[in-house]
Amino acid sequence: MAKGKHHARQDSARWRSVSLIMVGVVVGMLFITPAGAHFKRKIGHLINHMKGTFYTKAQIDQRAIGCGGNGSGDAMVKVGSVCIDKYENSIWTAKTGGTRITGAIPCLANGQDCKGKIFARSVAGVAPRASITWFQAQAALANSGKRLPTNAEWQRAGQGTPDSTACNVGPGSVANTGSHTACTSAWGARDMVGNLAEWVADWDEQAFTCANWSASFGSDATCVGRGSGEASTRFPGAFYRGGYFGDGASAGPFAVGASAQPSGSTGAIGFRGAR
Repeated sequence: MAKGKHHARQDSARWRSVSLIMVGVVVGMLFITPAGAHFKRKIGHLINHMKGTFYTKAQIDQRAIGCGGNGSGDAMVKVGSVCIDKYENSIWTAKTGGTRITGAIPCLANGQDCKGKIFARSVAGVAPRASITWFQAQAALANSGKRLPTNAEWQRAGQGTPDSTACNVGPGSVANTGSHTACTSAWGARDMVGNLAEWVADWDEQAFTCANWSASFGSDATCVGRGSGEASTRFPGAFYRGGYFGDGASAGPFAVGASAQPSGSTGAIGFRGAR
């Protein structure tokens, strides 16, 4: 009886081996026929598609962290589908490395000749760049593969930033990027309240009077549009957000102004990039 079972197992193993050989022959024949070649191409396309869809854990972690890809190594945070610079930007002579420009910006205020001359970078522990026009900031960001965030993107990135003296709201002076560690948004962006107000992409008509949001919005300042009875200025005002180091309680995540022309520069306004 035991001998019969032994022979049965041997026969079963032989049949499995023969079956696998036959399957291999059939598949091999398929791949050398026109129909088989077509099938092979389809399989190849499917595999390539899967490679682009599924990632290793390291790749997934990098995509989640990352917001890399502009070649500068800038510190950025992911805010929904948009990458926002973690720090207020400084101006450099190169996209990577180079020298930080602290003196006069070596191109025109209108930004027309700035291509390849100035580069915007999100770097911790340095003084962010003020005294820069909207046009120059836009050009420096373009040279670094970035852009100004829209007003809506800035608002979203600033969510959760403390509306308090945890941020550099003064009185005082501009601080190095990231030095107010508690002044961090829910997304990880630093100094979105105070330190420097920040240019964003949107424009409005230039404003000359300011009001304030209600207390439920932190009583943050708003300077948008012409006040009642004001004559038209016939000039645009570029939006800036967050308030600066001298704004006190008027600074905050809802602070918004359009009282500065995009062609002007001030020691109170800087910028950060998006991608």
